[in-house]
Amino acid sequence: MQLDGCRWMDADGWMELVGCRAEKLMDDYLRSIGLHRKKIAKDGSCLFRAVAEQVLHCQSLHTEVRAKCVEFLKRNRETYEAFIEGDFEDYLLKLQDPQVRLDFMIFQEPGKPAVNITDNNFKDKVRLCFLNGNHYDSVYPVSHLKNAALCQSILYELLYDNVFKVDRSSLTLCQRVGRPTDLVSDDGMNPCASSDESDLDCVCVCVCVCVCVCVSQGRGRGRQLNERVRRSLNPTLLRNIEYDVWQKSKRAQQKMDYCIAAGMQFTAGDRCQVCGVFTVLQSTRFP
Repeated sequence: MQLDGCRWMDADGWMELVGCRAEKLMDDYLRSIGLHRKKIAKDGSCLFRAVAEQVLHCQSLHTEVRAKCVEFLKRNRETYEAFIEGDFEDYLLKLQDPQVRLDFMIFQEPGKPAVNITDNNFKDKVRLCFLNGNHYDSVYPVSHLKNAALCQSILYELLYDNVFKVDRSSLTLCQRVGRPTDLVSDDGMNPCASSDESDLDCVCVCVCVCVCVCVSQGRGRGRQLNERVRRSLNPTLLRNIEYDVWQKSKRAQQKMDYCIAAGMQFTAGDRCQVCGVFTVLQSTRFP
C-alpha cells in the first residue's frame, strides 16, 4: 500500500532502513578520508571481535579478549563499578595483553573525525565505527585492505593449487588486474550462495566447503568455480570470511527455528484436511 509516495512498513522495517542510510553515510565519509568499514558479525561480541582482529590479528580470539576485559575489571573494581548499571558481579558474569598499549579511535557520526576514547597518545591505534547505537565494526585504511586482499589471494591460490589440486586454468580466470572502480571488500556485495548451511564452526570449515564444491564440479578446463572460491582468489577484493561464516550460521539457525516452530503447532493425534488430485490405477491382471 502506498501513502504520499511512501511504502507502509513496520517498526523493524523503518529501523532497518534508517540503519542502512546511517551506514551508507558513514561509509561515504570514511571513503573520503581513505578508510573503509569492515563489517563484523552482529552476535553480541562485535566489540571483542573487532579488537581481537586488530590487536591479535585473529578475530576468532574474541573470547580471550573478553576474558581479559573481565579480569581487568575485577582488578580495578573501585574505578569502574560506578559506571556499571546494576550489580557489578552480575555484569562480569554476563561479560565473560596487558603488554599491548593502544589508543581507541571511534567514529560515531558521519562527517566528524574519530573520537580518541583513551587519549593516551600511544602510537598504535584501534579504529572502530559505532553504528545504530549498538554495534561496532572495524575501520582500516584502504591501503591495508588492498594489501590484505593480495595476501589472501596468494594464500588461497597455494591452497587450491598445491593442496587440493584444482585445475590451474580455472584459478587463473579469477586472478585479474584491478580497476579503479572495483570494490575493496565484498562487504557491499550480496552474500555468497551456498547449498550447505550445516558446517558452521570455524573459518576452516568454510574453506573446506568451498573446496568440496569446487572439486565436485570437476577439474576440467573452463569449469565454473564456486562464488566463495572466486572471491577468495581475486587479488583486488578482500573476502570478509568471518562475516560470511556468521551469515551462514545465522541462516542455518533461522531454518532450524522455523522447523521447530512449525513442529510445535501440531501434536500426536491431530487431524488435518488434505486437498489433492488422486489418480486411480486399475489393475489389468484380473478381469
